[in-house]
Amino acid sequence: MNIGYGFSVMDGNKLYRKTGKVRRTNMGNRNKAQIRYQILFEGELQLDSPLLIGSGQDKNEPESDIHVLKDQNNNPFIPGTSITGVLRHMLHGENPEAAKILFGYIGQTGNEAGLQSSIIISDVLLEDTTIVVRDGVCIDPDTGTAKKGQKYNYEAIERSTKNHKATGKINMMVTLRDYQVEVLPNWKAVVQSLANQLAFGIRLGALTAKGFGRVSVPDIQVGVYDMTQFSDVKKWLLRQPSARILKVEKKNTQPKGTFIVTGQFALKTSLLVRNKEVANEDTDGSNDKEKKSKIHAIPMKSDEDYLIPGTSVKGVLRHQAMYILRTMGKTQLLNQKFDKLMGCSTEDNKQKSRFMTDEVYIHPKDVTSQKQTRNAIDRFTGSTMDSKLFAEQALWQKDKKIPTVTLRYTIDDSQDWERGMALFLLKDLWTGNVALGGDKSIGRGYLQGLTATIQYYQDENILKEWIITDNGKVVQGDPVELEEFASALVQYQ
Repeated sequence: MNIGYGFSVMDGNKLYRKTGKVRRTNMGNRNKAQIRYQILFEGELQLDSPLLIGSGQDKNEPESDIHVLKDQNNNPFIPGTSITGVLRHMLHGENPEAAKILFGYIGQTGNEAGLQSSIIISDVLLEDTTIVVRDGVCIDPDTGTAKKGQKYNYEAIERSTKNHKATGKINMMVTLRDYQVEVLPNWKAVVQSLANQLAFGIRLGALTAKGFGRVSVPDIQVGVYDMTQFSDVKKWLLRQPSARILKVEKKNTQPKGTFIVTGQFALKTSLLVRNKEVANEDTDGSNDKEKKSKIHAIPMKSDEDYLIPGTSVKGVLRHQAMYILRTMGKTQLLNQKFDKLMGCSTEDNKQKSRFMTDEVYIHPKDVTSQKQTRNAIDRFTGSTMDSKLFAEQALWQKDKKIPTVTLRYTIDDSQDWERGMALFLLKDLWTGNVALGGDKSIGRGYLQGLTATIQYYQDENILKEWIITDNGKVVQGDPVELEEFASALVQYQ
């Protein structure tokens, strides 16, 4: 007869409460399915970037094409299945056998029964959230203009800030039985790796290749309950903290082949990424009717910070990468390899992107937002057009010697020519040959490189790192290896 929590009181497996320990007799008949350890992960999950876990279209809210998933009380939440899927995928890349033992699997043949998952993750109900609406548009790669009828918008949960926490309690339980401990002797290292990754952060939901979905649990606590110890059994039943707490580190575990470029830039010119919600009046708060004037374009913001969306960064870098390949005459790469790197979604071809970008947040103390009045010019006469006076509010950097814009992009499972492409993109950004945001035709959106860090996870235990200063000099790492990456793209046949 079983009485719950994996203890059997039949077949000679008796429990004795002596000297604070649970002692079993008749160990030869011991049931290997009995629970050996209960491991509890608890902490507060925060959103490090906007999050989109969509519920599809809602006929009752036609203003957006994709809506955030909400519960019956209209509160956004993160399904436990989403977190489970990401952690399983990450562990499978590091240790496929451990992923099968902990997360379970379905038998592929009639003789293979499969295995139930040992991990339970509850849904994370998010509190104090703000729902924002973002715009998207499909760009024609040849003309650089928007495709007709390809504009859309979608909801997202704004990232955690001091004005709205956007956090939720995460509860994850790992049940290890005797046979799992036997076949997975390094289970402590596996559990430690999962905890470290949650503390550092993972990506969830949609648009993860464009800066969305980064979440972390910086204060995560991992308690280990040894179910052969009566004191631990008692604490587990009474939901008391464990005496065995794992020490968690915010350690980023990257799979083999990951290539990361992080560039620190200053604004060489003005920048304007338009917000769809345009102010109707000048933002100086003036009540003077003569000073009031409509502003047609204001900068996009995330809470108090100015924002360059990850979708914009990804689109610009994708377009520039295509330009580089065409200039080099690499039509084979464009036709056969490019979509496998950058991703695509068409009726005939769907590829997940291995090239990921982050959103860019600009602190308001580093820039000044100024109104600029402009006139539309008649291209034939060269004179101003009637009733075509408009105003824009762009950003200018105060001190061009300090980094204001941080651009970070990552390539998973990178090849030599792809790492070379990433370096060419960095060079074009560094030298001001690529513009971000709107009004590129009048010189907005160009950057000036200050410092850059390049990381290449060549193997599980080998991380190569290079640091570049504002004069383009490599001050850390072997510059010859970077040249080899660039040559791999140039010489690709």
